Amino acid sequence: IELDLQPTADNVPIVLHDLTLDRTTDGRGSPRTCTLAEIKRLNASWWQPTFGAGYRLGEPNYADVTIPTFQEVLDLVGTSVGLNLHIKPLTDEDEAFLREVCRLYAAYDLYEQGYLTVETFRAGEWVRRIDPDICLCVLEGAGSLRPEDIKRHVAFGTRYMQPTRTDVTPEFCRAARDLGMNLNMFYSLSAEDHHRYLGYGLRGILTDHPDILQRTVASLGLH
Repeated sequence: IELDLQPTADNVPIVLHDLTLDRTTDGRGSPRTCTLAEIKRLNASWWQPTFGAGYRLGEPNYADVTIPTFQEVLDLVGTSVGLNLHIKPLTDEDEAFLREVCRLYAAYDLYEQGYLTVETFRAGEWVRRIDPDICLCVLEGAGSLRPEDIKRHVAFGTRYMQPTRTDVTPEFCRAARDLGMNLNMFYSLSAEDHHRYLGYGLRGILTDHPDILQRTVASLGLH
């Protein structure tokens, strides 16, 4: 599961994709300006996803759906689910928030279960200063990556990269395999795209429709 973490005004890590509350809730503005108590008063079911898109509803889908905290999600998923924990862009004021993310990572012993995805190598260094054992993925360069760029990520000590669709070529996948790097590409939605990227040798795909991906993998005899 890939999910996005960002702070409330009182530095509680919450799970929210957008940098604002406007699209998916009945709130407005940045969640950074709201305490957790204020966040929990919002309804978070105003968005109806459709294949590859979606639209805002005239009224919420459910009466009691709120934005979850990171800890609430960890309590739900258990220990058998792999986690790609994307930390939204950090600011210099996010020390307490980042320390709380790292504390929960350690408290739930996610060292072999999940990794933190950060925007830059600088953010990765910040995480390393707090807990050097946390597994990292760095997004810096995504969208313009070349096979030789994988070496920088290997040297930094990351085990995962998240290239974009435009980065992924057969050559890129071969280089990653040769260097022992795990790729989780952002993104692929259709069976046609799945066939192409799996044919390149890619074995990690972020998708909104895992059922389609599962059927494609089965049709190719992959595991």
